[in-house]
Amino acid sequence: MNDPTPALWMLDTLRALRATLERIAVEEAACLEAIHPDYRASARNLLHVMAFHRHAHPGLPKALRQRGLCALTDCDAHLMSSLEAVITALEALEGLGPSAAVTQQQPGSPAGLGGPAALEQHGDRLFGALAAAGGAGIMVTLPAEAAGSPALVADLLAAGMSIARINGADDDPVVWGRMVDALRAARVITGRPCAIAMDLAGPKLRTGQLALQPAVIRARPPRDRMGRPTQPVRILAVPPGALPGPEDMEAVRLPARLSKAKRLKQGSRLQGRDGSGRWRTLQVVRRGPDGVLLMQAEKTCHFTSGLVFRQRHGKARLRVGPLAPESGERLLRPGNVLRLTPEPDQGGGTLPCTLPEVFGDLCLGERVLFDDGRIGAVIRGVSAQEVVIEVTKAQARGSRLRSDKGINFPDSDLRTPALTAKDIEDLAFAAQHADMISSSFVHRESDIQSLRHCLEGMGRGDLAVVLKIETRQAYLNLPRLLLAAMAHGAPVGVMVARGDLAIECGWEALAPIQEEILRICTAANVPCIWATEVLDTLAQHGHPTSPLLTCLSFRSNCEPDDPLP
Repeated sequence: MNDPTPALWMLDTLRALRATLERIAVEEAACLEAIHPDYRASARNLLHVMAFHRHAHPGLPKALRQRGLCALTDCDAHLMSSLEAVITALEALEGLGPSAAVTQQQPGSPAGLGGPAALEQHGDRLFGALAAAGGAGIMVTLPAEAAGSPALVADLLAAGMSIARINGADDDPVVWGRMVDALRAARVITGRPCAIAMDLAGPKLRTGQLALQPAVIRARPPRDRMGRPTQPVRILAVPPGALPGPEDMEAVRLPARLSKAKRLKQGSRLQGRDGSGRWRTLQVVRRGPDGVLLMQAEKTCHFTSGLVFRQRHGKARLRVGPLAPESGERLLRPGNVLRLTPEPDQGGGTLPCTLPEVFGDLCLGERVLFDDGRIGAVIRGVSAQEVVIEVTKAQARGSRLRSDKGINFPDSDLRTPALTAKDIEDLAFAAQHADMISSSFVHRESDIQSLRHCLEGMGRGDLAVVLKIETRQAYLNLPRLLLAAMAHGAPVGVMVARGDLAIECGWEALAPIQEEILRICTAANVPCIWATEVLDTLAQHGHPTSPLLTCLSFRSNCEPDDPLP
């Protein structure tokens, strides 16, 4: 076998790395001085880890393994002490004597804790009794139905919910208050602890309200995998004031006015043109009480308000009742050029945007993503009043873009504050009821400082804050965000918003990105919430999205070998 890397080279490399880490701590002394004493050792370790992975030789881990030593790739939570131990062990193996350097104990948290002990302590502070109960838990977003149903919340608690999340983007303080009351009642019923996390909505970067368009009810027969109809589609014509029976719940419901309905019997046929202009035949299956009419059709039907279907060889008539207008849409194809504007929908090649303040942060050639990345575009022109974009990603036959769909600028350095006026109003409720605040769309240190300033003004400077990492910008700035958060003594955590990150960074990059976020959090001894429908496929199909079965981890088990970039 080839002789492994010489021990002297490894010793020189390790000692040089140790000197680099010590120099980093000296150079960043002002930064460390600004960190709260409870987090100072963790902040120092974070700086050490970032410097280590930036300067370590790529062949060092393999060389250390060949000597039977720790490769240092899974020691992010306690890097300096592990580095010292490896140097000492290598010196002993090679008979080179102890290192001349004197290792000083790094000041840490109040109990002198570091590494996994510090991570456990910070997890206890953030999650309270939940961490002590077993080290893992499940966060569940409460639906609006929970506001009036302690039994529903009790079922969630019995199923394993340990943190109840209230989404500030939905409902209002009245509904949130009822959710809190229902949760408190459920905790009494079950005897289980459960924390409350209030999720601030943050700035809404979405498509504006598109002009309303006539509603369409589509009735399509079920088909097999070859596209062939397997049975007729069932359509339920419901006159005003009538109530259909429970046996007809699966039928397509159609508000309608019937004329001379008594002439219709089983097998009677109604004919007319549907919304597409094609002739369609509706065959009566039965006529129920209150004039409810169950029909079936062999072909797909599109119903719009006012359409009339007449009885074949008879005088009965069915008129489709009024349908509430639907949100408008744009059919976009590759090559289409649009103008994003702050103005209401003007039709044609314009598209309203809810947050025109970002226009000044955009540059030519940067990407734009719509509707969870389903539609992609590139910026071709920018001004204070509009952004010209060219669609580059859409289905060849067209992709439909509707109102209130998310817009992402993954390549842009957005300066929009994460804390909006609405968030500040919602903080008043959160300060009174929540155990932790989840800050959405946090990008830079000033976002954290603004949030802390507001909380201190409300007398809740002690309230825990969870940083939601949901954009590429936040991911790239994560170490700085953690250092800014650790400047305060209140508990801090991180939430990996996997769905939003995947939209901005690409699904193929999600796995290494989330692993890196977990590593950085481990280096900072900060607990991490691994989020966004993690257990959805477990509920739907019986197997989880990932080998990690919990979406909230108090201790990291990651042992990656790849260095941080």
